[in-house]
Amino acid sequence: MRSILLFGETARTLNVIGDRWSLLILRDAFLGVRRFEEFRRRTGAARGTLAARLNALVTNGVIYKSLYGTSRNRLEYRLTEKGLAIYPVALGMWRWENRWSTEFGLPPRIVHRTCAHSVEPVLVCCECNEAIRLDEIDCEAGPATKHTATRRSGVRRRKATSIEHTGAGIDTALFHTVDTVGDRWTALLVVALFFGLHRYDDISEALGIATNVLADRLRKLLSTGVIEQQLYALKPPRYEYKLTEKGRDLFPFTFALHEWGSRWLPSEFGPSIIFRHGVCEKKLRSRLTCGACSMQLDPHDVDISLDVQPRRSGRVTSPARGPKR
Repeated sequence: MRSILLFGETARTLNVIGDRWSLLILRDAFLGVRRFEEFRRRTGAARGTLAARLNALVTNGVIYKSLYGTSRNRLEYRLTEKGLAIYPVALGMWRWENRWSTEFGLPPRIVHRTCAHSVEPVLVCCECNEAIRLDEIDCEAGPATKHTATRRSGVRRRKATSIEHTGAGIDTALFHTVDTVGDRWTALLVVALFFGLHRYDDISEALGIATNVLADRLRKLLSTGVIEQQLYALKPPRYEYKLTEKGRDLFPFTFALHEWGSRWLPSEFGPSIIFRHGVCEKKLRSRLTCGACSMQLDPHDVDISLDVQPRRSGRVTSPARGPKR
């Protein structure tokens, strides 16, 4: 299964939303932002970059344009049903930021209206309602892995560094998450590590990634404490890359990417990979629930609170050295 086809659903998802600006637009859309200037102020994106990302999300059916007022030039951007279904991805980002962010502070508190408690998302199996643990998941290749070609995005994105302004109004919530995994290759690299690919050459072959890009993404994940190096050969020195506690905690986010792609961007050849839950031995489908009342979390049933929230129990891993092969 040494092919990017193994990650087909996730790869297709990342072709649509797998960059910093798209993720920040979705963050704000779930917070009720609708208008271009408000998106620009909150994200800090350059006008051209923001327009391109909004248009791409419209083209992919994630958001739609809506007129407001009397002028035809006044447009709002609203989430479609397909866009609303990305909520588990956004909540997975919020959860990870809440546990591991130190540079930008904590994201706003989310309150579940159903039970009036602060949200602590729990990923559960749709079949048995048991919390999903990474070590209780089995997987097998799906029918799509028999095919030798996969579609890639037709859009070549430049590195996401074009911030137009840095003044008051930029919302830094989720910045640590998007800085860490807010590009297609970094997110796919994390997925590859979840699948047990730990050595440089194996990862490079599986993803079909250029060596300079792979080295850059490994350095990023090492510096943020998502992965660590372990020496496995002395002559010459060879290293494996393993997810830290911080890295393993990205699983709800990455699995949500996979499930959204499975539902909304299915392959004509079927799934690329089939997950089974070791507890109930059924095909794994997940849902995010409220840790207090166990109800499924819906973007229409939550409130955003600006009150300061307590730090979660995540432990920040110290930066490591650069990648070695």
